[in-house]
Amino acid sequence: MFKNLSVLSLSLTLAFSLATAFSPFANAMKIKDYHKEIMTDESGQVECAACHGDVKRKTIPQVSACESCHGSVEDVAAQTKRPADAGHTVEPNPHDSMHYGTDLACTYCHQEHKQSKVYCNQCHEFEYPNMKR
Repeated sequence: MFKNLSVLSLSLTLAFSLATAFSPFANAMKIKDYHKEIMTDESGQVECAACHGDVKRKTIPQVSACESCHGSVEDVAAQTKRPADAGHTVEPNPHDSMHYGTDLACTYCHQEHKQSKVYCNQCHEFEYPNMKR
């Protein structure tokens, strides 16, 4: 009986492994829910070129790819601008850094296939509670 269960278990594991290996989604990367709609074509296939262009899939997207949907870096900085009368309780504008201005590429903080992180937190401790992670 034990031998039959072992063979059955091994068979199921092998069948699942083969099905997964030959699936068109076997190498699919995680995509954040709020981007799925714009990065998926009618057949449900992820359009890597939407961000990566026609270059290799593992290439970091250009800022222009982000700007095509989110607007220019100046537009994004204006959307996250601190109020003029903000004291120290309001964190600095993450898109208009005191150190780098608007020159940091979006991908320094925003990651599509893994958890995003605040680049400035290598030295500081900002929370940015509204950041989509």
